[in-house]
Amino acid sequence: MEWCRTRARHLRWVEEVGLLREEMRRVLAFMVWHEKWWNERRQLWNDLSAANHEGMVAYAARQAALRHTIHEDFKARWDALEI
Repeated sequence: MEWCRTRARHLRWVEEVGLLREEMRRVLAFMVWHEKWWNERRQLWNDLSAANHEGMVAYAARQAALRHTIHEDFKARWDALEI
């Protein structure tokens, strides 16, 4: 009986680890996508005044850089784990 309970706990743990790996992969993929999305926004504000255009482009560049930094930080931390 104890063996059955232990095996069930093990199988639940294996499932949780698999779900965690998938979630980590998806977070990294989302950050890559979101960085590209912000970079694409930089070309969309051509109908604004020069000052507003410059501000929006700078804002989009900052957001893209932030997503890139988050991606790299998460990747470095998660690569160090033995999951």
